[in-house]
Amino acid sequence: MSTMRRSRVLRSLRSIAFAVLALLLAAPAQAEDRQRVGLMAQSAWSAFQCSVLAEKSKNMAQQKRLFEFGYAQGLKFIAALEAGTMRREELAGAAPASMLLLLEGPTADFALGRIFEAALRSALEDVFASAASYESAALQESIASQEFRKRNCNLIGR
Repeated sequence: MSTMRRSRVLRSLRSIAFAVLALLLAAPAQAEDRQRVGLMAQSAWSAFQCSVLAEKSKNMAQQKRLFEFGYAQGLKFIAALEAGTMRREELAGAAPASMLLLLEGPTADFALGRIFEAALRSALEDVFASAASYESAALQESIASQEFRKRNCNLIGR
């Protein structure tokens, strides 16, 4: 083999090795990004649900704190998707399915409004009624308070 040909083969091998190394290094970074973006979505969803439970149990300080945290996490989540570094399909299992389905709309605020409404319905479905009958206002407040504690809502966003 000529020296020139050997030099080309070595350069090709180096290029291939570099490409393989780049792919190997990129895979963990993508998995980390998927987890990070998925965590933003989970945090927003949980904070919105807990915000609703706090409001129903008349804990307005927690309601405000949790809503603001959920809103901020939701905006970051949507911004990450809009940046194009992550597609919705890649977040299946990492982000709440409800959030992924409700991202359509003209603005991030519009999408977050839809997401908040779904989180509200989800959080309150067992608070308002059980066994096909509506609970009294006092019992609703008690159930919401119990659910707030059970979900460890006071730890979200701290």
